[in-house]
Amino acid sequence: MAAALETVAAPVDARFAPLLKSERGFARLGPVGPFYPEKASRRRQEGEVVLDCFVAATGLLTKCKIRSETPAKYDFGVAARVMADRGRVLAPESATVGAPIAVRVPFVLGAPVEVAP
Repeated sequence: MAAALETVAAPVDARFAPLLKSERGFARLGPVGPFYPEKASRRRQEGEVVLDCFVAATGLLTKCKIRSETPAKYDFGVAARVMADRGRVLAPESATVGAPIAVRVPFVLGAPVEVAP
């Protein structure tokens, strides 16, 4: 499996599941909502993570590993993995089921957010 992940092309942008109605208060933190690391939020620090994952038939990301995290020491990588594990970061709709994929997860304060009805 590790060899397959090494051959993944450039990262693609992640899709985000909508925030839940109960998470509406976190919309100011962008589409990652309540998963935005607290330390980064307090310091108004933005960041980016690239995850190496596989695409499940449901469009969920599985077996994700952190490829890169910028800047370090703000727990963006941990947050991105938790979001993937909980189905909050999704593969692009064009992704091939079962294939390895590199997904860029941006942590951008105030980015447009979708909230579930």
